Amino acid sequence: MSCSRRDFVAMEPVISAKDLSKAFKIYSNPWHRALDWVDSGKKRYQEFWALKDISFEMGRGECLGVIGPNGAGKTTLLKILTGVLDPTAGVFQVQGKVLSLLELGTGFNVELTGRQNLINSACLLGFEARLIEERMPEIESFAELGDFFDRPIKLYSSGMYVRLAFSMFVFMEPEVLIIDEALSVGDIFFQQKSFSKMREMISGGNTCIFVSHDMAAVQHLCQRAILLRHGAIEFCGDSVEAVSRYYGATGLRSICPPHDQAPFDGAESAVEAPKPDGGLKPAEIMARNILGNGCRHNHGAGGLLLIGACVTDLGGHPGMNVSVLERLSFHVIVRATSAIIDPNCGIHLYDRLGNLVFAGGAKQSGHRLPDMSPGQELVVVLTVQFNVQPGEYTFSLGAAEPSAVGGPNAGFLHDRHELLGPIVVTADPGRLLPFHGIAQLPMTFSHYIPAE
Repeated sequence: MSCSRRDFVAMEPVISAKDLSKAFKIYSNPWHRALDWVDSGKKRYQEFWALKDISFEMGRGECLGVIGPNGAGKTTLLKILTGVLDPTAGVFQVQGKVLSLLELGTGFNVELTGRQNLINSACLLGFEARLIEERMPEIESFAELGDFFDRPIKLYSSGMYVRLAFSMFVFMEPEVLIIDEALSVGDIFFQQKSFSKMREMISGGNTCIFVSHDMAAVQHLCQRAILLRHGAIEFCGDSVEAVSRYYGATGLRSICPPHDQAPFDGAESAVEAPKPDGGLKPAEIMARNILGNGCRHNHGAGGLLLIGACVTDLGGHPGMNVSVLERLSFHVIVRATSAIIDPNCGIHLYDRLGNLVFAGGAKQSGHRLPDMSPGQELVVVLTVQFNVQPGEYTFSLGAAEPSAVGGPNAGFLHDRHELLGPIVVTADPGRLLPFHGIAQLPMTFSHYIPAE
């Protein structure tokens, strides 16, 4: 499967790959490897294809995420692009100066100090010693290692090690950045600073490949993402959808769902949805159906299907305009195509930058939906109070059941419809908004006059 740039870039590619494949020879006996060197006429090994027909292009200033379960081929792909491995088949091209964080780390000597290692690594990577000396103050300030900057790195924690490598990485002005899991290490303050620096570099024209199991980071940094599975591209496109497909395919259906699993202690009971005229009938929902308009963006295992949905205000009138702090109700028809125990239905809300603002469902609200048999339908009403800033938002609706892996907030995805909306949140321009930022959090004030 190929992954084209389409509308993301309109210039010559900085990185291009065509039908990249990589096979490894697996020998059942180590002597067979030696015999193979002497006599290659007989096949004494099994072939394992870590990558199969990988094709994609990237332009200047694009950040491409690469995700997938362990063993999907992510690291093999990076090693080929950085020249560590040669492909078995296919071709690739990378334009410009390339740096990868793993490459920087391999040049470190644990007996040398952080400062000495930076100088050595810069020389190994072909940089002039003068360049690293000029930028040493910036690197030292960014790394925030204090006295440890001039101590042997064998005394470093893993987080300090990555601080040192990443700080050099971003100040050497590479044209192509390749990052593999590094930003998940370290405290939150360094992570925030690192992501801010990454966004700055990407907006400045750097091209980046970002491999991570941190799905929130992938959605935040990347315009597109490749989902790898068994060495092949399963999906390439919008990073939000790629992450959704990753979760939908990596979960496992629970044979015995945890019926006694309690919601978070702070979760309030579900807000009672408005029921004009006794509630919307399925025919009314289908008449206002917002699913499947134009290009369909839905995916999942298919045991539960969302066959119709509409949005109404508190009065039951259709529409996707709402005032700040007011509510909208999402009426969703769910149909089971197989027996489903403990189904779940929920919503994801995204701002205009694609940031996830809110996600929740029946599980998080402490509302248990009834078990469903094949062919049975259920109307689920989600009522959401929009304690968010004025602006436009998109949303997705999904149906799932408990998963045997991934934790309490992960589910085995049966159907999810993306890119719905837009929802327009408005506010009186002359009114003081009760909060600033992405969303309103519960907050109380009190005061007292201290006793003398």
